[in-house]
Amino acid sequence: MDYQLTAEELKRITALDAEQRYTYFIQAVADLEKIWILTDEDGFVLVSAEDERCIPVWPHAELAEQWIEGEWAHCTAQAVDVDTWLDKWTSGLNGDELAIAVLPDTDGPGVVVMPDELAETLLSEMQED
Repeated sequence: MDYQLTAEELKRITALDAEQRYTYFIQAVADLEKIWILTDEDGFVLVSAEDERCIPVWPHAELAEQWIEGEWAHCTAQAVDVDTWLDKWTSGLNGDELAIAVLPDTDGPGVVVMPDELAETLLSEMQED
C-alpha cells in the first residue's frame, strides 16, 4: 500500500524552501522507493526552468496531484519505481538532454538537477538506509 500524506504533512512539506524540499525528496524517495511524475496521452509532462527543459518530480502522489489543474488538468500522477528510474530513466533523460525539477512549487521549479546528479544522490542516500 502506498504511503498517504496527512493534511498536516502536506502543509509542512509545501512550506519548505527549495533546498529543504530537495533534501526531503531524496529521503522520501529512498524510503518509499517511488518517484512521481505527471503523464498525459503524449507521455510525461515537461516544464521549462533555468533555461532547461525539465521533468518535474515529486516523492508522493498527493504532491504531484496538486499540479493537476489548468493546462495540466488532463494529466495523471504516475509512480516510477526507483530502481526503474535509476536503471532506465536516468540514461533516457540524459540522452534527451532533460533536467529534473525536484518538488516544484508555485514560486518556482524547486532545485533543478541533471539526471546523473540525482541518481548519485539517491544511490548514496539509499546505501545509508
